[in-house]
Amino acid sequence: MKIGDFAKKYGLNITTVRYYVERALLTPERKNNQYVFTPSCMEDMEKILKYKSFRFSLEEIELLFFLEKTTKFRDETVLGIFSRLLKQKQAELEKEEEKIHDTIGELKAEIRSFSQINYELDHSANGIPFTFLPYLACPDCGRPLKLESASISDNKICDGEFLCECGYKNELKDGVILCDGYAEDTPFKAFENIDLVSAVTEELGNEFRTLIDKTYMWMYHQMTDHVDMEGSINIMGGPFSGNYFSRYCQKFSRDAIFIITDPSLKRIRKLQEYMKEFDCQTVYLAGDLNRLPLRENSIDVYLDDFSSNNCIFTYNKSQYDKITPLIRKTGCAVGLFADYRKCPKSLRTFQEDQPDFIPEKMTFAHVKADLLEGGMEIDDQKQIGSTTGKEKQFQRQVGNETIGLMGYRAIK
Repeated sequence: MKIGDFAKKYGLNITTVRYYVERALLTPERKNNQYVFTPSCMEDMEKILKYKSFRFSLEEIELLFFLEKTTKFRDETVLGIFSRLLKQKQAELEKEEEKIHDTIGELKAEIRSFSQINYELDHSANGIPFTFLPYLACPDCGRPLKLESASISDNKICDGEFLCECGYKNELKDGVILCDGYAEDTPFKAFENIDLVSAVTEELGNEFRTLIDKTYMWMYHQMTDHVDMEGSINIMGGPFSGNYFSRYCQKFSRDAIFIITDPSLKRIRKLQEYMKEFDCQTVYLAGDLNRLPLRENSIDVYLDDFSSNNCIFTYNKSQYDKITPLIRKTGCAVGLFADYRKCPKSLRTFQEDQPDFIPEKMTFAHVKADLLEGGMEIDDQKQIGSTTGKEKQFQRQVGNETIGLMGYRAIK
């Protein structure tokens, strides 16, 4: 039997079989400069697999083979050594079994504790802080909005109506400002991203998640270098994102106000669930970026947590034409951008969910151009890393194409 057939028979790769040959655990014959695996090789391979199932290391298996093949078990001393090795392994596994049994008990207790958690969202915990009212303005004429029929709880405005003299109005319901263009479902279809963190867990590979974590940390340091994090600041998150907030919000001052925007009310409600435990001041805006009721020059930091990528997927342009007017002259935008230049085939697969998507638009050059048009420029950027292509890292990946992740900061 040739090496390829032998490897396939035992569910191994050829490299592993060659390694066993190099360690003299397998001793095939050679014909025409090729290995030929005999029935005795099959017997040895089955013993290797058996001993591995007994949790013996390769070094231990080599010793067992040496004892057996040298004496053919015709030596009482060798039989005693062999038996002692098996008993030692049995004792090791029994001790490990006890630890596993105890760990299983702890896992069961942990599962029970999670099953008792009440996930029902308490809307009374959500509301607009009074200190944010001066930053609300009519998207049509820019005048301050008037609040009517307000419901207040815990020094927050939970329900009410915002009106303008020009006729503009919107509703504040259960702590969410319902702006023009909001919908129940998200227009971004490339991922099942309503569940936010679970989507990152289930639809992205370990390498990509690690790169995201590294980029988040880089983004945080860029923010702290540029903005006084102890002061009263307004931090805005873009659409189709949100995981950065739940990960880092507790590192900011209690005076910080987080403004979270998304066209999907479902996603906003999910973010409310995540954020309610952190005792943060949070403003939720469900609606189209075109008509957000925010005053110009009211945002200190804009956080791009895949917003640029996902807006290009959905609208073929970044969000910055709507965002830059909101950022103060002393403010900044900090974000990450997924670089698809080395995976053109994968990029085109997004058209299955977003038929109008133009893959050529997915470049950081387009994001930089939108920032420049809004009076902002990149003052720092870093290529955090890229996936290796050894395993599938994102839902639409084709073959072993690799995706990079970069961080950037832009200032006015």
